[in-house]
Amino acid sequence: MKRLVALEWGEEEARLVVASLRKGTVVFEQAFAVPLAEDQASGTSASPAPLEARTIGQKIAHTAMQRGLGRCEVLVALGRSSIELRQLSLPPAPDEELPSLVRFQAVREFNALEEDWLLDFVPIDESADQPRRVLAAAIGPELLGQIQEVCGAAGWRPRRVVLRPCALASLVARLRPGSIYQARLLVHLLGQEADLTVMVDRKVVFLRTVRLPGDPLQDQEAASDLLLQIRRTMAAVANQLEGRRVASVVLCGVGPSYQALAQLADQQLGIPTELFHPFEGLELAEDLLRQLPDRPGLYAPLLGMLWDELEGVVPAIDFLHPRQPPQPPSPKRKLILLAALGVLAVLGFFGYQIYSKYSLASEVEQLRRQAQTLDQAIKQAERQQKIYTEIARWKETDVHWLEELRRLSERFPPASQAMVVQLLMGPGRGGGVIQLAGLAVSASDIDAVVERLRDPQHSVAVVNRAEDPSRPRYRWQFTIHLTTPHQ
Repeated sequence: MKRLVALEWGEEEARLVVASLRKGTVVFEQAFAVPLAEDQASGTSASPAPLEARTIGQKIAHTAMQRGLGRCEVLVALGRSSIELRQLSLPPAPDEELPSLVRFQAVREFNALEEDWLLDFVPIDESADQPRRVLAAAIGPELLGQIQEVCGAAGWRPRRVVLRPCALASLVARLRPGSIYQARLLVHLLGQEADLTVMVDRKVVFLRTVRLPGDPLQDQEAASDLLLQIRRTMAAVANQLEGRRVASVVLCGVGPSYQALAQLADQQLGIPTELFHPFEGLELAEDLLRQLPDRPGLYAPLLGMLWDELEGVVPAIDFLHPRQPPQPPSPKRKLILLAALGVLAVLGFFGYQIYSKYSLASEVEQLRRQAQTLDQAIKQAERQQKIYTEIARWKETDVHWLEELRRLSERFPPASQAMVVQLLMGPGRGGGVIQLAGLAVSASDIDAVVERLRDPQHSVAVVNRAEDPSRPRYRWQFTIHLTTPHQ
């Protein structure tokens, strides 16, 4: 059973989801949070210092061990605030040339991109003969080192490092498929932050993360600021997508507070706002089904990551496996190939000489084996001919006995005239023979039996007929032979 863990963490907690592939179905087994903020017994208002990566990994490992998780491969989600993100405009080019073009353009437009940064992208435009636009994201080696240290301290190995909004968009596209012509705005609340992701069909075309003055689920001012940021995002999308506007808003979360925020968005934005329950429609293990996390919306990107990975769907952006240009042909390989061709030519010459020397002997041996094979085939054919002859002889006397019994039962007189006391059936010359012994009320009833059973295909002969006065009703005994045709 293939099991994976999806992980993301912030200043206050780490969130994890565990899933496995069972008989071709993705089953989500666990979803839980690990508190990371240190207890402040002193009561001071100062924020605690950020935890070191090793400490975060050890806290995660402790909780994971209590939940029965051993060594696993882990998928790590990164938020927009952890990366450098740009939308790049490129000249017309096929997909295989995009990695080189994106790297070249990113060096000019990113703030701090170096050679050792990890860079990946997702194309926005598909047509190779038109100017291309891509959404490019990059992370520095320091962040990658922190991720590896956290996972190493937890006893896990990072398998992918995925952009969180893209994973959320993949889950929404699976559970709530949208129109290929309409843009949707996904709102993912993370306390005092919110991911605003615009997608068309299954593709992310725009994303940003905004800071809020509070939690919009509890603070009216923060809710108003969130709606303002949504309006700005919609305006930016209309500008970048040549007038295409956001048609609906998807708020990731459930509950009364989310419902109130959705109603407020409906009123002030003028477009429909729907709630999205990320666990609804998934295959959940019994323990997880009984007790879902308090805020299920927070786990949506992790669910999308796991679902994609276990079904073999390549994520839109993966910093550990970025899109790469095709490898150019190696001169060394060309030289090796030429040398191999020379060696093959020499070996071919000597091989031909050896083949010519032994070809006649090989042909003689082959003919000898063919003769042996033909002899065996002839013997086998003779045996099969004998079997065929026996089968043909048997078929000459084969009779549809069930059909004959049906005919006999239909044509035999009623019991008030005659009855059968013995019936023998067997093969005969050119067909079959039925010997029928019976009793009749009168001699004329015997004649009636003969007339009913006789036709152009069936001959009837009475071999015995006698009167027995001692019988009260059936006074006559008879025996007849009925000849039946073969099939």
